[in-house]
Amino acid sequence: MGKHRDNDIPLISIITVTLNAVNHLEHCIKSVINQKYPRIEHVILDGGSTDGTLEILTKYNSNLAFWKCEPDKGIYNAMNKALHYIHGNWVLFLGADDVLFEGFSQMAFNLKKTNCIYYGMSKWKDKISGKKFTAYMLTKGNICHQSIFYPIRVFEKYHYDERYKVRADYVLNMQLWKDSDFSKQFFPILIVNYASGGFSAQHQDTFFTTNKSKIIRKHFGLFVFLHYKIKKIKNRLRNLPGDNELW
Repeated sequence: MGKHRDNDIPLISIITVTLNAVNHLEHCIKSVINQKYPRIEHVILDGGSTDGTLEILTKYNSNLAFWKCEPDKGIYNAMNKALHYIHGNWVLFLGADDVLFEGFSQMAFNLKKTNCIYYGMSKWKDKISGKKFTAYMLTKGNICHQSIFYPIRVFEKYHYDERYKVRADYVLNMQLWKDSDFSKQFFPILIVNYASGGFSAQHQDTFFTTNKSKIIRKHFGLFVFLHYKIKKIKNRLRNLPGDNELW
C-alpha cells in the first residue's frame, strides 16, 4: 500500500479532504503517485460524496495509505480528523483540485529539522507566488496552505480552530509564527498548482474578518499590530480594501 518506503528518510503525510470532487481528484492523486520522493503516504477523508468520487478512491486504493468516507462538520473538521490517521514526520495538506509539481519531492529532500516549518512557492492560474515571510507580511496575507510542510510536532500542540470556516489555516500560521518552539524556513521551490475556484475563493469567513485584529494583537505584539492598523487606514484613504491581501 502506497510507495516503497526507505526508512532512512522521513515519511511525509499528504492529507486531502474531499466532497464531490470527481472532476479533479484523479489528477490530484496521480500528482502524488508520480513524485520521486520515495516515502509518502496519502490519506484522504471524504465527507460523503455522491458524484463518483468514491469510485475514484476505490480505483486508487492500492496507492492510498488510508481513505474513508464519513460525514464531517466542514473542511477543517475533516482535516483535524484526518490527522488521527497519519504516521508521517511532516504533513502537507493538498486540496482535491490541487496538483503537486516535481518541486514537492525536491523540497521533501530538504526537510531536516523536526521543529522547522518549511514552505515554498505556489502557482495560481498564471501567477507564481511565494517569498520569505515576516510577521508583518503575514498580517497582510497568508502563506499558501498547500505549499507548507508542517512537522508533526505542530499538531501535537495545535489543531485547526473550527470556528473559522475558511481561514483556520491562516489563524494557525499566525499562532505558529511567534511560537519559539518552531523555526520557519523558505525555499524558492515551486510546490503546487492550487485551484482558482477552491473553497476559500467561494466562501467568506466573517468570524475571521471580525477577529483578525485581535488575533494579530495577540500573536504578533503591539508594534506589528500598530503597523497593520496604520496600513489598513492608509488603504481605506486610497479607496483600497481595508484588509488588502497582497501576497
